[in-house]
Formats: sequence, C-alpha cells, structure tokens
Amino acid sequence: MYETILNKYGPDQLSYTVKDIDAAVQEFYELFGAGPFIKMGPMHYESCKVRGEEADPEIIIALGMWGPMQVEFVQKTNGEPLLFDESGYGFNHVNVVVDDYDEAIQLLRDHGYEVGQEMRSSGSPIAYVDTMEGENIGHHIEIHGYNPVIEMTKKAREIWDGKSPWIDLATVMAAMG
Repeated sequence: MYETILNKYGPDQLSYTVKDIDAAVQEFYELFGAGPFIKMGPMHYESCKVRGEEADPEIIIALGMWGPMQVEFVQKTNGEPLLFDESGYGFNHVNVVVDDYDEAIQLLRDHGYEVGQEMRSSGSPIAYVDTMEGENIGHHIEIHGYNPVIEMTKKAREIWDGKSPWIDLATVMAAMG
C-alpha cells in the first residue's frame, strides 16, 4: 500500500449533518444495528473560524460505532455559521487522524484544497478541509491529531446490551476505568 500522512491510520469516522439527532440515531440503529451512541452537548468550540471569519456555532453530537467505523451525527442548535451549512443535511465528512497536522493541511493545499473551517477543541487544532468542489472527492475531510474519543465509543460497543441505540457517557467512562 502506498502510504501518505493521510492514510497511516486510515479514516476512522463517517459524519452526517442532521436536523434531528435523536431521529437520525434511531434510524441508523434500526437499519444498521449501529451503536450505542453517546450524546454530547450542546457544546461550543474553544475557537472557530468558518471561511476565515470568527464564528461560535453550538452543536450537539452523537458518536457510535457502525462495525469498525465510528459514526458521528452533528446537529447545529444556533444561527452561527458552520461549514456544514453549505452542503445541507446528509453525509458530510470523513475523519482522518494524523501525526503532523500542519503537514497534512499542506498536503491537501498542495492538491488545491482549502481549509473551510478551523477550530480548537480540548486544546487541539481541528480543520475541515473543503474537498466538495471538483469531480474527485465530494465531501469534507476532518484533520486532527489522535483523540481518545474513538476508544471511548469502541468501549461503549463492548459493554452495550443492544436494547437501545443510546448509552450514558458516565457508564462508558466507568467501564474505561
């Protein structure tokens, strides 16, 4: 396999922008057996720029597992700009964990793509690179360093009884020891 900074860990998440997070989780659970989902928010980024302009979007997210892939649903709950507004509801981006954030962003820029949204969360930089234009990719790419949240959703899957699409964050944290 040809290795680049963008495939060392492979994509680990599919993300969807939704109008109603509870309905989206329920449907994914019923159709695909995905879950359990952990709901977080409403929440704000530590800082955020959309197309270079300061913004303060408020979001609710739900994270769960669909086989080996983490699934994220994002519901915006205020009127502030969010890059996802441009593409509407539905599939939005894949998440790619990288060792060198700046190198990954530069590689994408070298291929003609620009950062559409930059933010900080838990002290770390995160970017949504706009690869929607053109004929090759058609979705955004989220870039950031390692985040232990994926381990949390995998642990949730291990302890899940499958009777509901949801699991409480405190239950998962206790199981992680």
